Amino acid sequence: MLSDQRKFDQLLQALRPYRKIAVAFSGGVDSTLLLYAALAALGPENVLPLFARSILSSSASLAGSRGVFEKNFPHAISLVEIAVLPLSWPEFVANDNDRCYYCKKRMYTALLENMPASGFATLADGTNSDDRHEERPGLRAVSELGVITPLADVGLTKPEVRLLAQALGLSNFDLPSNSCLATRTPAHTPITEETLRIIEMAEHFLHGNGFLGCRVRVHPSCTIVEVHENDINAFCHAQNRARVQAYFMGLHLAPVVLSLTGR
Repeated sequence: MLSDQRKFDQLLQALRPYRKIAVAFSGGVDSTLLLYAALAALGPENVLPLFARSILSSSASLAGSRGVFEKNFPHAISLVEIAVLPLSWPEFVANDNDRCYYCKKRMYTALLENMPASGFATLADGTNSDDRHEERPGLRAVSELGVITPLADVGLTKPEVRLLAQALGLSNFDLPSNSCLATRTPAHTPITEETLRIIEMAEHFLHGNGFLGCRVRVHPSCTIVEVHENDINAFCHAQNRARVQAYFMGLHLAPVVLSLTGR
């Protein structure tokens, strides 16, 4: 914990020179810790939390993000939601291998365009040090737009972020990583509102049956369900399989295939 605390102190020191900062808030643990640090370093009057709201978040995910903000920052500041329309972006809808790059660039451009009126010029994002070692096209957009990544800059890894969030009393320290609904569609299959809503309904059904953190990936020839490894046996129980099969057939998602590797 001493190493984590030292990096948190470095994070505060790195934020102070900016004087005023906007934070791209998603409801995940990374951006929550970043927002907490920005408030500690600069004070609420100098921090602007921004949330890009779109069809790519399920209703449950949207409610969860708002809930995380209200629980952890109940009085200090207000969350500014900015609506974006990904299905109006042709390069995003085409869904090639750079989909996340196009999405991140469009979304962060929208946030940046809404900042000057409030007197803010610097946007910070919750990228952590581990993210830089993964294949993440969106990071290219972050760099091109001049968005700063304080967590990564001080070397905070994902496990360290979670440990700090827990020590600081942040409610989502153990929240599983989430991703937008578009990540459930295979590359080069155009993204439609109908597909996104079907994925949302399928995952909501599975969540309601106890398979939290599941993923439903829609392919042209089948639907692949991913559940946590410790949920695989329960999913394979005859009663659960029958229930899932019946519901998914109602959504015209068949055949249904279970990923044996789990999440």
